[in-house]
Amino acid sequence: MPSLLLITATYPPSRLIGGRRPARMAAGLAARGWQVTVSTLHPRYMTPLDAGDTATPGVEVLRSHALMPRVWLRNDRPGTAAPSATPWRSDKTVRSVLGSALRQVEFPDEYAGWLPFALAQLRGRRFDVVLATLPPATDAVIGALIARLSGAKLVLDYRDPWTETMTADGSYGAPLGYAQATIDRHRALENRILQQAALVLAVTPMMARWLAARTTQPVEFLPNGLDTPPPETPPPRALPLRLVYAGSLAYERSLDSVLAAIARLQHAFPPDKLQLTYAGPHGADLRRAAEAHGVAAWVDDRGQLPSQQATALYVGAAAGVVSVSARTDYSYPGKLFEILSAGCPILLCGPQTCDAAQLVRDLGAGVIDDGADPERSAALLTELLRTEPGVLAGLAPWLAPAQVARLDGLLRGLL
Repeated sequence: MPSLLLITATYPPSRLIGGRRPARMAAGLAARGWQVTVSTLHPRYMTPLDAGDTATPGVEVLRSHALMPRVWLRNDRPGTAAPSATPWRSDKTVRSVLGSALRQVEFPDEYAGWLPFALAQLRGRRFDVVLATLPPATDAVIGALIARLSGAKLVLDYRDPWTETMTADGSYGAPLGYAQATIDRHRALENRILQQAALVLAVTPMMARWLAARTTQPVEFLPNGLDTPPPETPPPRALPLRLVYAGSLAYERSLDSVLAAIARLQHAFPPDKLQLTYAGPHGADLRRAAEAHGVAAWVDDRGQLPSQQATALYVGAAAGVVSVSARTDYSYPGKLFEILSAGCPILLCGPQTCDAAQLVRDLGAGVIDDGADPERSAALLTELLRTEPGVLAGLAPWLAPAQVARLDGLLRGLL
């Protein structure tokens, strides 16, 4: 039985989207005859958490602690001291100075303090394959070291880029950009690890092209997939018709084009006929934007829900909304596959040229609204609301079992 070590800073019961792909890989590979060990953090480091998470048969999960002072400084994890216990932490200037100093020490990222704990826990273990999924970049550093020490094949799995989005002008990555010396330092480390890897995986075509240009090692496009196939018959829609967005609005994602479209359609679709249902951490921001558009009554803010409850909102919805910003144009948002699994049409708000838009077009799964023309946004929304959803063909290759089977073949090929 071949053995595989999966390095991931985020793993269930974490509700963070970064934990879903490694959890799917671990379960699928264990079911296909791999001896799977997962090295991850204790749940306290990756909140929010889902309740009732259960162990996966055949998967050994090793959880360790980490020294993460920048996280402590932000005070955004349970178990840290309350701000009142250290008043200086409420001073933004002090926190900014300390954060900048820590950023120089915590290389390549704030998870660097996990490395010694993970290495100590894995000392003496041997594996055939070490698969590190990133971000964070520390996952790749740990994976490279363990692979070298154990003589294993190293596989890098890119859910998001490492250095391609680190720009000096701020067009990607941090809003104010990165110092060129910092970019060069990260790039040099990533290049060394890329050359060590026997295989590189990327979840989108754009990332696969970026990585293929930087390494002589094989680079494979391996997207996320649908955990469950869509229903054979789309579920009926009921009034009010629901547009559902479940997730974060970080990284400049926006629902402004949806709100602008609703504002133009409010007489044809009053609140008792149409609702924008939101489940996520940015409800207050969305409500303020809705008030600015004069459509606050159309917003149904459910707050942050457990993953299963949030995903269930797509069932019977008029459309599931996906937002892609210029900063995330290389990505396939995870919710895109959740919407497809629910048998729900997609309203993609983002650039026409982004990878997610091309996927929606290829599958005939919905409409793409780039937000450039509010009247066009209203016309696209009207089209969605007045068209009964059909059954999509061509989804078989996108089912999670098909993707895991392909991953299994790629990994066995390394051996």
